[in-house]
Amino acid sequence: MHRVADVQLRGPGGPLAARAYWPAPRNPMTPPALLVLLPGGGSGADDLDGVDALCRGVCAQVGVVVLSVAYRAAMPELEAIDLEDSTTAVHWAADHAAELGADPGQLLVAGTGIGGGLAAAVARRAGDDGWPAIKRQVSLPRGTAAHMLHDLVRSLRPALEAG
Repeated sequence: MHRVADVQLRGPGGPLAARAYWPAPRNPMTPPALLVLLPGGGSGADDLDGVDALCRGVCAQVGVVVLSVAYRAAMPELEAIDLEDSTTAVHWAADHAAELGADPGQLLVAGTGIGGGLAAAVARRAGDDGWPAIKRQVSLPRGTAAHMLHDLVRSLRPALEAG
């Protein structure tokens, strides 16, 4: 992994905290894909620090730029706000992929725990709206960071190898 930075995204409900991870440069002619990771929400294990090891691991192993998002709402019953924040983050990522040094045509969305359901809902909305084009959506059950990393890497590699 090359670099990590905390960033703020502009959203309709206010700023969203996020963290970006950049892989070590590989091929300067081919920018990496961009993965938006939606944590489970509702617990400290699912905040930006709680998914840091997962983000670092997938960034290093798969070579993708990772954008991890924190929600404005900290309670699971505020899922509508989490969905709005997730949708905002994915749209922001699609709009700003090139600025992050990523390929806008290689947008990936994954979620852990409740974030997996949010990732599926965002991908469904994107498909219904026709934008942004999401290359792969992955929902991960909660587990250890090592298990989630293994499952995420295994799920993303085929989509990225297919070009």
